[in-house]
Amino acid sequence: MSASRAETGLALDALLDPTNDYVFKRLFAEAPELLVALINDLRPDLPDIASVEVLNPNIEPSELSGKYIILDVLARDAERHCYTGRRS
Repeated sequence: MSASRAETGLALDALLDPTNDYVFKRLFAEAPELLVALINDLRPDLPDIASVEVLNPNIEPSELSGKYIILDVLARDAERHCYTGRRS
């Protein structure tokens, strides 16, 4: 017997919430082009970011039991200027 949409939808929404640290890090570490798009949308008056490198792509088991998970990013614009960022 399958679960109803209402039963699974609530859990799925909570699990895939991009404000959840685990989801945020997994999503952007595995799809850096999405992170580039997000950064560029958040800073429309500045030069576009051309690439990002997630400096700590793995999620350590100790992070899962802590208060938050940290995402360290090195971003470069088209002129090769570097920007660092941290989401925690």
